[in-house]
Amino acid sequence: MNRTKKILIWLLLVSALAVATIATWIFSRIDGALPLLNGKETVFGLSKAVTIERDKLGIATIKAEDRLDIAVATGFIHAQERFFQMDLLRRNSAGELSSLFGAKAVNYDKSIRRHRFRRKARDIVNHLPEAQVALLQAYTRGVNQGLQHLKGTPFEYILLQQEPVLWSEEDSILAIFSMYIDLQYHDGQRERTLGLMKALLSADVYAFLNPKGSIWDAAIDGTQFSESNIPESPWPSASAQIKNTHHLAQTFASISSSYQTEYFPGSNNWAVSGEMSATGSAIVANDMHLGIRVPNTWFRASFEYPQNGDKIKITGATLPGTPNIVVGSNGHIAWGFTNSYGDYSDVIELVTNEDNSQYLTPDGYKPFKSEREVIAIKGQKATEVNIQETIWGPVIGKNHQGTLLAFRWVAHDKEAINLHAMALESAKDVEQAFNIAARSGIPAQNMMVGDNQGNIGWTIMGAIPKKVGSIGDTPMNWATGENAWQGYLTPDEYPRVLNPKDNRLWTANSRVIGGEMLKKLGNGGYALGARSKQIRDKLFAQAQFNEQGLLDIALDDEALFLSRWQHFLLDTVLTEQSITTLPLFKEAKDILSQEHELRASVDSVAYRLVRNFRISLRDLVFSELNNTFKSLDDAFSFRAIRHQIETPLWQLVTQQPDNFLMRPESSWQALFEKALKQTLADMTATEDGSMQPLLAATWGQQNTTTIKHPLSSAVPIIGYWLDMPANALSGDSYMPKVQGKSFGASERMIVSPGHEESGIFHMPTSQSGHPWSPYYGKGHQDWEQGKASAFLPGETVYKLTLLSY
Repeated sequence: MNRTKKILIWLLLVSALAVATIATWIFSRIDGALPLLNGKETVFGLSKAVTIERDKLGIATIKAEDRLDIAVATGFIHAQERFFQMDLLRRNSAGELSSLFGAKAVNYDKSIRRHRFRRKARDIVNHLPEAQVALLQAYTRGVNQGLQHLKGTPFEYILLQQEPVLWSEEDSILAIFSMYIDLQYHDGQRERTLGLMKALLSADVYAFLNPKGSIWDAAIDGTQFSESNIPESPWPSASAQIKNTHHLAQTFASISSSYQTEYFPGSNNWAVSGEMSATGSAIVANDMHLGIRVPNTWFRASFEYPQNGDKIKITGATLPGTPNIVVGSNGHIAWGFTNSYGDYSDVIELVTNEDNSQYLTPDGYKPFKSEREVIAIKGQKATEVNIQETIWGPVIGKNHQGTLLAFRWVAHDKEAINLHAMALESAKDVEQAFNIAARSGIPAQNMMVGDNQGNIGWTIMGAIPKKVGSIGDTPMNWATGENAWQGYLTPDEYPRVLNPKDNRLWTANSRVIGGEMLKKLGNGGYALGARSKQIRDKLFAQAQFNEQGLLDIALDDEALFLSRWQHFLLDTVLTEQSITTLPLFKEAKDILSQEHELRASVDSVAYRLVRNFRISLRDLVFSELNNTFKSLDDAFSFRAIRHQIETPLWQLVTQQPDNFLMRPESSWQALFEKALKQTLADMTATEDGSMQPLLAATWGQQNTTTIKHPLSSAVPIIGYWLDMPANALSGDSYMPKVQGKSFGASERMIVSPGHEESGIFHMPTSQSGHPWSPYYGKGHQDWEQGKASAFLPGETVYKLTLLSY
């Protein structure tokens, strides 16, 4: 007995010692991955010493004697704070996530590999001007030395049981390619969706479902496009392919998930001229809407260095993986971006020979070029992907008739990416910024810029293809040469607006201009315009602004877009007869009647009800069309057209025509009540299967944040330390304050060039990617609460000096 007891004690001691040893090892590895904040480190490639000062939030001020040294230090600090994030960016666009995460990432990697972005990145680096290559080389040296100066591997790699791979110049190009994937269609989905609709619907029905404009148009040049009329004949016409299939069970199953799919990768920006500010300098506001996770997309920094006798000081947001300031202010100009949603890609219908071995070009039939890509997969054997290439781009699939499709995309050309945007750091006025924008290679953005002389302007920053023929927003045949891209617009051909007479400019992912300028951009899936209209109207409501006044617009959660839907519910759906059919109907009417100014506030039940009813009704109205199209071509995506469909939806539910053959209920009123019942059932249901009172179903309950680290889902226990607190937030999609559970303003910036000391900057999560960092999560609460936190870095708390060899 004593012997057994001794053995058990010995085993427990050994086990405890083993656990303690493992815990100590893990602790030391994680602790060793903390960035260096103070002291001196010798770094190869610097011409002179560089200082990196951080404030209490970790915002970095990098001071150097030349721009290349700034690049080295920026790479160093990015690697120390955010290397795993950088690694995900390069792997995301290279189609190399499977080597980190295993088989679950293979399908995604396969879909991306057809673009062969790693090869394209190498080609771009080889064609960049010498000065830009030198900048990438300096940044890359900094990244790799920053990684090597950590005392331990970044903690994510410990969890993944991997070792980080060193950075290369092409990886910075891949980081920008990841932004192309985020901001533009990489698979032609929208164009293929519209192409299927156009092929199967009559011209009047297609025009109705794909309107050119609406009452929400808010272009800066005042152009207005009208909606299309409801078709007069019964529609859609009965055919072998378009028929009523009654997949309502499938539709109901998908509606509740649709509540979370309204968000639109994009942004808001606006500017007022010096005529409207107290200082005489322009004021620029920008909030870029992206998916939000830990750590945030951007890293805040300020650069100080001499250049041609001037002292450059620029402050703003950088993208880890790249060496320059993305948005910010240099004392002379301030600028920000929104996604422009022009038409920067085209799907091409190929004419092939009988066995699909060749395709027709303007020069006759050509054989497909075959490329082989090998995908490494963690924990198992690598797999191969065979890619068919054409002179226009890769083959991406077949349409509903079996025709092969190729994809032409700006991202496939060397014009897609360069580092010319770095010249913004020393630009002196709006017109200089315009010229830089027209030569820059990034995913094409609406650039809003203002200067310290009071000028404001809008233009496109990024490559714009020059198209000829009848190329539109549906797949076309390019075999004859009549339809083609003929290079890219030259700088003097770029659309631009300088100093409008009303002293105000605004963009929010909807159509910005009309006429000849619009013809150059095309339509790649513009937002509806409700945000733009609300921002525009707020700008015209005042004659003078300061930074706080523009922040108030950014935080505006009034639901002007849904106001008519609130009245529709009260006047058309919740009739005296209908409220007798279900007790919740009467309660819903009472709630809606008491909400006189509908807002996406956390305590509003009315907002959640109206918002979700509209989505439920929309998905029901178009359920048969959606299901039928999806059954014919899996590439069809209702989500890709969800914003434009608002206009025909409103026409249908308010005019209630009898000639819509795919209405899934016997009457419009029955359809309205079915959608409302579904909405109320979803609102009163709880996760444990019980029911809650309708008054408890607030918007905040639904719009509670889930801002997480990419690894916390795989290892839930670490989420406690890594993820941001789950908090109910106001805001939604069709208003200036865009806010979802894990989507929203990835930054908010309001700054007047020359007056940066009164500027405002918000950023979710924090500067750091390490949970033990002294500033991990700091600044997040200001972002949540809309507190006017400072644009410029604060007092220095940490100082690191990088010494040259």
